Amino acid sequence: MTRDGGRTARRPTLGGLVVADLSAALGAVVWVAMTLAAGLDAVERALALAPLVLVPLGLAAVGTPPLRGRAGRLLRAAVWLQPLGALALAASLAVPSPSPRAAALAVPWLAVTGLLGLVALARTRDRGDLSLPETAADAGLAYVSVGAVALLLLHLDLTLWFGRTIIGLTAVHFHYAGFVLPVAAGLTGRCLGDRSRAVRAVVWTILAGPALIAVGISFSPLVEVVSVGAFTVAVALFGLVVLWRVAPTRPRAQALLLGLSAVALPVSMALALGYAVSTFTGRSLGLTVPVMIALHGSLNAFGFALLGMLGWRLSVPSRDE
Repeated sequence: MTRDGGRTARRPTLGGLVVADLSAALGAVVWVAMTLAAGLDAVERALALAPLVLVPLGLAAVGTPPLRGRAGRLLRAAVWLQPLGALALAASLAVPSPSPRAAALAVPWLAVTGLLGLVALARTRDRGDLSLPETAADAGLAYVSVGAVALLLLHLDLTLWFGRTIIGLTAVHFHYAGFVLPVAAGLTGRCLGDRSRAVRAVVWTILAGPALIAVGISFSPLVEVVSVGAFTVAVALFGLVVLWRVAPTRPRAQALLLGLSAVALPVSMALALGYAVSTFTGRSLGLTVPVMIALHGSLNAFGFALLGMLGWRLSVPSRDE
């Protein structure tokens, strides 16, 4: 708890339990049930996991200790609405798409992510600068709305000049590389501070990467391969930073989860780089879209994101006030 304009700032709780943690637990049950019963494909499974489980875990970490002022009020509203938005999104994946019903079910999640974007804006204005590590977490709060927009476009069948697969992967990309990775970078920065130029360069590349990759996919194969290359190197280095400098300093169970999460990153990013090179050169490296979804997607969703968010939730590093 902190003081919020003369009042005690509290995180949302229900029966003494943190709402975000309850939401993640409920979301895990829903995700397993959907995976077993709804016949979701690999992209849909990864997409459902993020709002149901990963986002509430990330919000609980970002909001520790509780945020003050306008940012705190906005975050509390988002946390209360997040379970409803996540369940609606999950339902949108279980009904026929594209369809008006699927699109309508995706709208509540867009509203939740819009609130998170406002949280990021309020926090940035309150700080008055772009210093790490909280800027990294704010980037995650802002980026996730792009994934929500992509999902809505998919359900409306507004794919512009892309195929439905690319729009679906964009929705996944901005929930993982756009939300989970920047939040993890911010929590890592809380442990290390922002004194190291090398760490700052890695984190800033991670923050710019999702946007630059999206621009490259949209307009330029050259921009795509260069941005994917830089992003790949930065993310792999970030994994090594977590493995060698952060995990050994944390409690044992957390260190194990963060270490396993960090190991998944270089492998996953090597696959991403190989796919970008094969797209740019036209040479097949065997990294087709289905192969990338199965290997790269699974490593990101379960190896890096799920283990990482669970690990950080066990013991959240303190935030500079």
